[in-house]
Amino acid sequence: MAAMAVTALTGCGGGGGVGATGERATTTARAAEAVAEDELTVKAVQGDVRFAAAAAGTGRLSFADTRKGGTPCRVIGFLQTADKPKREAVDAVSAVLKARGWGQMEQIQAEDTDQAWHLVKHGWGMFLSAGAVAEQAGIVFDASGEACGVPMPSRPAASDIAPPEPPVLP
Repeated sequence: MAAMAVTALTGCGGGGGVGATGERATTTARAAEAVAEDELTVKAVQGDVRFAAAAAGTGRLSFADTRKGGTPCRVIGFLQTADKPKREAVDAVSAVLKARGWGQMEQIQAEDTDQAWHLVKHGWGMFLSAGAVAEQAGIVFDASGEACGVPMPSRPAASDIAPPEPPVLP
């Protein structure tokens, strides 16, 4: 009789609490994963640029150091080529970026380059331009985002000369 009471008590709600807690933890973990997937880091954007640059099959890729300018959520990459990039190389670059989730690609008119596009991915925007400018030829990747896992400056710079305040960590 006592065994039946214990069985009845553990079968009714005892195990359910553990399941509910585990279910809540799983839901929380899934929500955290979704946020992590939606938040693009500087390293992830640089990775996308590296893969795209490799697809061009030509040139030497370098990145500008944007941390000093107070813009932690920015990536500027330049794929320097000997001559103006061929259309096939630019198509390969854009195909890789599309495959890596850079969507809403729309061509824009730019005075200083031959070809330019604007792309979007998880709160980031990228200007992709290709052509020859001032004795240099290549493809420029200029991306900036609103969130990138890096604390933002506490307030913007007072002028273009003064840098913004350093980030305030929680």
